[in-house]
Amino acid sequence: MSNTGGSYTPPPSPPGGAPAGGGGGELIQPSSPPKDPILILVLNLIFVCVGYFIYGQWQKGIAALVAALVIGIPTCGLGVGAVAIATAIDGFMQAQQLQQNFPLGHWTFFKDHK
Repeated sequence: MSNTGGSYTPPPSPPGGAPAGGGGGELIQPSSPPKDPILILVLNLIFVCVGYFIYGQWQKGIAALVAALVIGIPTCGLGVGAVAIATAIDGFMQAQQLQQNFPLGHWTFFKDHK
């Protein structure tokens, strides 16, 4: 099949634009007033993953809760502490991105907001 006529025109992009790379699906938009990063850090540290639910990364919150259980049971609870620390740091950094008016994907981590 030969194209003797001209140039290629790509298909139109989907309505609403393309989703952010790596974030997966819809974006979480910054709220007004923004969520406090310190509050998210404390909630994720004390209540393991609750901060994720507050600013909308509920899929990541469920995955982190499952990870805390899977790691925590064989380590007699020590793994829960490790998951709590990791989610506290991640939640703090993600809340900072929202505070700076960057939208987040549902599966972005640490300083990634794409």
